[in-house]
Amino acid sequence: MYDLAMTFCRVQEFYESPIKQIKGQKFTLVELMSLYSKKNGGVFTYPEDWGGFNVPGPVIANLFKLGIEDYNVYDEIIENIHKKINKEIPIPNHYYLIGSDDNKKTVEHEVCHALYFLDEEYKKKANSILKKLIPSAKKKAVGVLFELGYDKSVINDELQAYFSTEFLSLKSKTKLNKKELENITDVVLELKSNFKDFKKKIKF
Repeated sequence: MYDLAMTFCRVQEFYESPIKQIKGQKFTLVELMSLYSKKNGGVFTYPEDWGGFNVPGPVIANLFKLGIEDYNVYDEIIENIHKKINKEIPIPNHYYLIGSDDNKKTVEHEVCHALYFLDEEYKKKANSILKKLIPSAKKKAVGVLFELGYDKSVINDELQAYFSTEFLSLKSKTKLNKKELENITDVVLELKSNFKDFKKKIKF
């Protein structure tokens, strides 16, 4: 898990880091480790904090186009995967790379992200269902995601993935009144059903 986390670390943070000096910017791992540690009690806890990773192909292409000053073995792994996938697909960079521990829920969570990026019909349906959230329920759910370290640019994507696969982990971190719980439960059931329909197309 340490090697998995460090392999994805740079590209994942380039994609969706809540740290403005990192997201979409050219940075060294030393700079990332320093800035990340300041938000986590002075310790670089990244490999312990994350068990699943997901990055769109175009983001990976942009990272290497921008250039990496402190290129290392983990960057080499991602770049080799990127090149290998592009040799196999008709549209350059039109893929979604995921990494996960062996937890089935984590794997499914990351597959939700892949579907959200690659399948327009899935994304449209998921967004339509999310619109049924009442404001107070959505605010609490989004608040938990911010606390977990997610950037606002991926909130809808994270909501649909958590609600489809790991709602209980999100629910345990907030207090919902009866109306909010009923509303979120309805949304969760719809998203789970939607994911189930699309998951049938995928080989695990």
